[in-house]
Amino acid sequence: MSIFNRISNMVKAKANSALDEMENPIELLDQKIRDMEESLNKAKISSAQIFGNLKAIEKEMNEAKEASNDYDSKVRLAMSKGNEELAKKALKLKLDSDKKYESLKTSYESLEKKADTLKQNLSSLQEELDKTRSYRDEAVARLNTANASKQINEIMANVKSKDNSINLDDIERKIAKKESYAEGLESLKTPSLEDEFKALEESSLEEELNKYR
Repeated sequence: MSIFNRISNMVKAKANSALDEMENPIELLDQKIRDMEESLNKAKISSAQIFGNLKAIEKEMNEAKEASNDYDSKVRLAMSKGNEELAKKALKLKLDSDKKYESLKTSYESLEKKADTLKQNLSSLQEELDKTRSYRDEAVARLNTANASKQINEIMANVKSKDNSINLDDIERKIAKKESYAEGLESLKTPSLEDEFKALEESSLEEELNKYR
């Protein structure tokens, strides 16, 4: 691999890494949900047209079936009255109605299969959309937790860094040195008159205490 290809790959890797840092996973999920919602709405519109056509064909089938039954009754009535010509006319219309019914039935059954497939696809798409929405809510909670943990860890790392570290032993030695210095000054202090009387009182108390021994 030439040095130019290696440099190009390094640049691409850094660019992809920068993009990964810039991308907000929740925004990506929100966009995915919007795309899925749009697809689902389009599918529902297309499905509504097919379901509408199915209903229309079903209505025509019922009408053709009713017409066939009606003409069948008229054929029987005409034959009972001895009017074969009228019976033939009614029979022709009955056969036309039967033919129309069979044609509509074939179309209906074919379209019904497509409608059933569409229902399944719509159901699957809706289920996938619901899962994505649920995952999005979970992802928000996880991302918030991760961000909070990251901030806490960064703060802890900063507290423990050398720049912010404090040597407690050094502080203790400095305080002890100050205390010793103060005690030394105290021992050099000349007793006041009041201090001398206070010392006498303490001696008297010691003598009184000796009486109980």
